[in-house]
Amino acid sequence: MNDEISNRFLHCAPIRIDAINFAMEYDNPAERLLTLIRTCKEYPIEQSCLNTWHKVLKTENNLPLLMSRLGKVMELPQITVQALQDNFPGRTPTWRHWSTQINNAFMQQNFQSQWNSFIGHIDEHSVNYLQMSSDLLQSKSTTTLLENSELDAIRKQLLDIYEQTLVAEIDTEVKAYLLRYFRKLISCIEEYTLIGALPILEAIESMCGHTLVDKKYKSFLTDEELGRKILDCISSMGNLITVAVGIPQLAHGILQLAA
Repeated sequence: MNDEISNRFLHCAPIRIDAINFAMEYDNPAERLLTLIRTCKEYPIEQSCLNTWHKVLKTENNLPLLMSRLGKVMELPQITVQALQDNFPGRTPTWRHWSTQINNAFMQQNFQSQWNSFIGHIDEHSVNYLQMSSDLLQSKSTTTLLENSELDAIRKQLLDIYEQTLVAEIDTEVKAYLLRYFRKLISCIEEYTLIGALPILEAIESMCGHTLVDKKYKSFLTDEELGRKILDCISSMGNLITVAVGIPQLAHGILQLAA
């Protein structure tokens, strides 16, 4: 049984894709940025800039978490521009207006002032041009965005497995590894609208591939009831994520692990 599952993990190994190429081929950072900007537009301009960011990024007044997530938001314009340059070389740089305005908004915002210190810099032309950039990248993409209900279901399942693992009497090193990656997966799911699907896939791939170098870990996943439950969780999550980003081969490979 262990050898059979190990072989199935090996079948997944060649699917590894360079992170940058994957993000540009399957993911759409412009759509993530556009969705975020539209959400930002919904808040009154006279509200506190700091408090509004907490609401937009769902950080519940956790300032370090806010700074971390805001940094990921600030990366999206450059990631989008790079994706456009790579996929449409030679095309007139239609992103100049929206990227300039959005970057200026980040530079000029004042956390101690009103929300308008940020959102006031992003005009409707910026939104329209960003929509064009999103449409261009989507024409090269096979990805579909996961619904909030799907993400909530995954997160709930992971939290349940995390709590069970936390109190389980299992090998200390195996437990530490699993808890670390469960926390990483939960964080990636919570930040899906900012970072896309790639980090989730990378975490799943790491959890699968670790069986090849850790016999105790592989034995736990295949021989213990909790381990098999974890494997089922990883498999169902891998299926959902990989189908969403258009890689059915990887979804099929992960699903076989629990067979």
